[in-house]
Amino acid sequence: MKDPNFDQDDDEIIWVSKSEMKRDMHKLQELGEKLLNVKASDLADFPLNDEMLAAIEESKRIKSHEAMRRHLQYIGKLIRSLDVDAIQLCLDKLDPSSDYYQRIQNQAEQWRLQMLKSSDTVAKWIDEHPETDRQQLRALVRAAQKEQPDDESAPLKAGKNTKKLLAMIKDTLLA
Repeated sequence: MKDPNFDQDDDEIIWVSKSEMKRDMHKLQELGEKLLNVKASDLADFPLNDEMLAAIEESKRIKSHEAMRRHLQYIGKLIRSLDVDAIQLCLDKLDPSSDYYQRIQNQAEQWRLQMLKSSDTVAKWIDEHPETDRQQLRALVRAAQKEQPDDESAPLKAGKNTKKLLAMIKDTLLA
């Protein structure tokens, strides 16, 4: 007898092995362990709920190795209900070894180089990033241009204002 609620053509079911589920859970636990090492001031930018923040705070009290292992399993369980990709992106923003951080760093250096060579680039930056403080940006660009050697072919001199300009550009790109 055929069940009218059962459709045999429905191939939507994806079978996942127990080993694969365990690997996924271990990845979530590793992500949780990384969260334990993030400063409290930086955690405010992460998309975490109150229960997760309380679990991270609780982990600071735990001294026993076995208790910490169980607590990491609990944190992994809590992470399942959160946006894992958004949490990973926030971690990548803080980790200088991540590809995302390196890409932002390279973009910031390219913007800085172009701003120091051409004033048109500053206007283009302001058009693309209207939240930027225009007066501060233009002042930093002028001060950084004064630090640079007169020879156009010479490499950039890493002065105080040049570094501040890079930091300002990078902060805007990471926001």
